Amino acid sequence: MSRQLLKFNDGVAYVLDKPIEYKYYQQGDLIIGIDDSCTFIKSYYYDRPSPGFYAFGGHKFDIPLENGEVVHCYGQWWDGGYEKVESLLGEELVSVTYRDIQSLENCFVFTGSCAIKDSIEKLRQTYTGEVYEYRAYEAMLKGRDYPVGKG
Repeated sequence: MSRQLLKFNDGVAYVLDKPIEYKYYQQGDLIIGIDDSCTFIKSYYYDRPSPGFYAFGGHKFDIPLENGEVVHCYGQWWDGGYEKVESLLGEELVSVTYRDIQSLENCFVFTGSCAIKDSIEKLRQTYTGEVYEYRAYEAMLKGRDYPVGKG
């Protein structure tokens, strides 16, 4: 799953083999996404939008649920609710930084998510490769001999 690790701020960023695909489940006013490895978590909570205040700036998108239903989002589903997810799953969640290798080759930008603490710690502990410096990894990925900028 984890191809490489990079030093990133005070922690690490995970470079993954492939993009994370979530399976979504609705539990009351929560929509919980869990990846196949049961490591990464995405959560949305419902709150009725009010004039001028729309989740994701009112961007419209769909969330396909595991049961075949589709939730049409237009500003009422917000990123969050992770404390409730912890309670429902009985697991501690932590913030993580990641991106898949192909996306990084196109645009060297990482994203954040939450992960089940025990699962992400196991992934980190079983990684035996080099932990790359951020800018050095970017240079390597782009075929340069040296990093550009500060990392």
